Amino acid sequence: MRLRILTWNLGFGYGPGSDGLGGRYRTRPASHFDHALNEIARVIKTESIDIALLQEVDFDAARSHHIHQLDQISRKSGLLHRAPVVSWNSMYVPYPGLDPRTHFGRIRSGGGILSRFPIHPILSDLLAKPREKGRLRNFFSLHRYLQIVSIEGLRICNLHLEAFSAENRELHLIRLQDRLRDLDLDLAGGDFNGEAILGPETQALYEEPSQTGATFPSDAPDVLLDRFLLRKNKFQKISIRVLPTGTVSDHLPVLLEADFIRA
Repeated sequence: MRLRILTWNLGFGYGPGSDGLGGRYRTRPASHFDHALNEIARVIKTESIDIALLQEVDFDAARSHHIHQLDQISRKSGLLHRAPVVSWNSMYVPYPGLDPRTHFGRIRSGGGILSRFPIHPILSDLLAKPREKGRLRNFFSLHRYLQIVSIEGLRICNLHLEAFSAENRELHLIRLQDRLRDLDLDLAGGDFNGEAILGPETQALYEEPSQTGATFPSDAPDVLLDRFLLRKNKFQKISIRVLPTGTVSDHLPVLLEADFIRA
């Protein structure tokens, strides 16, 4: 079964500066997000994607004008089967900066999977927040996650791992490896926020297909954050590449094309 699978951290359609770091964040009009979502959907449709693993998607957020982004991309791309995971749900986020006019405000956000085929949810893990950040900061911040589903007999994990704490990211990688083995997953893809460092048991079962090209930041990419892990002997004729999609997100997407060997 030949499949085209995309992973893309959408950065809620803001573009570079969406994380609020470096003083680049400014509020954007609704038209900015409409344009970004239209372009994201166009890429998915043009590339004939079968399954899209998406991260940093807004469902009801003041910063993106309360657009349900997963639903809008689904309708416009033609991938009508969808499964969201909410990993950030806060009535008010006082970030970034001191000026309330630039605060994120109301946030309901997370990730999601779009598919040409029906999606059967298995589980969603909301991962631990960094202990060193403290209770107050963690109260307003997002969870990272593992979203696990079955699609056409393929067991898939859509993931978003820790970015700012090396200790916490290591814990997330351990949880990912436990889920890969315990649930006999075929594929994991998403924003690893670094290398996919695997222990010996996991390395015996899974491999990262070789890919070239950086995925972040989209305006001057110099680091590879977005990856796939595949179960060995389950895929053939593997092709993987980074798509040059400009700055509709702060990440560039990665496209995997491979033959999935059914059991």
